[in-house]
Amino acid sequence: MAAAFAAAWARPDLTAQQWWEQLAPLCEPAFGRTLRTVDPARVPATRITGRPVAVQPPKDGRATYRVATDAGTLSVALAAIDGRWVAVDNDFVRTVR
Repeated sequence: MAAAFAAAWARPDLTAQQWWEQLAPLCEPAFGRTLRTVDPARVPATRITGRPVAVQPPKDGRATYRVATDAGTLSVALAAIDGRWVAVDNDFVRTVR
């Protein structure tokens, strides 16, 4: 799930509507609505460069993963809701060059 979210998130080439339509099904509804305000052209990453690494392995319906991108590290917080894992938050730390 973290990999799918990261791949959909790192698409600044899409229109805002296309970007959101790819991400929304992967998210908890309130978080999906928050992403509706994001301009994907401002997303710094354009591709994923590594596999998700568990920072907080799945436990008690929560998990957090870090995913390497070409511009830094994306953190994706997940929750098990209604029998499936969905994104509930994200953060990005840009790589300083």
